[in-house]
Amino acid sequence: MKKFFYVLFISMFFLGSIYSQDKTTESKVSVSKAKGDTTYTESIIISQSEDITPRNNMLAVNPLKFFLFYNLTYYHKAEENFVLGFGLQTPTISGLSGIGLNAELRYYPIGKNMRGFYLAPNISYNNIKADDASTSPFSIGGLIGWQWFPGEQFAMGLGIGVDYYFGSVNSKHDFEKYDGTSPALRFDIGFAW
Repeated sequence: MKKFFYVLFISMFFLGSIYSQDKTTESKVSVSKAKGDTTYTESIIISQSEDITPRNNMLAVNPLKFFLFYNLTYYHKAEENFVLGFGLQTPTISGLSGIGLNAELRYYPIGKNMRGFYLAPNISYNNIKADDASTSPFSIGGLIGWQWFPGEQFAMGLGIGVDYYFGSVNSKHDFEKYDGTSPALRFDIGFAW
């Protein structure tokens, strides 16, 4: 499983910068009719292209989180460097019920909104219940990540960070695990427009 995450993380950097380069080689021969001189010209043109498709909204899910929660997050461009995200989640584990809400602010330092490297502070609230126990933890955290678009509207993202959980625990169950720090790994897939 560790090998999978290493490959995924390394792939992020290779696929992340979706730039393309084109090389064109041209040869041109011209002959002057008056003097009979032949001129041979050769040129190489290298151009670079970048995806500049404007995207203002995105819906994304984190399939890695499906082991614990069904989730859906909506992102909206607030400024050129800032994107706001709001999400919902609910437990996937049988015997548990509840709902969670989260908010995230993504900062893109290079100014390419919803593309490339970002920093993201986040906060979340969950209310999880079992038959004889409940917990309502809050979490605050931070991520560093990379967002790219392999297709015009198909989005992929990868982020790593840490979350700190705190809040009320009423337990005859194993809910004490929702107190303290926890690593965060995010692999998002989504649709942007």
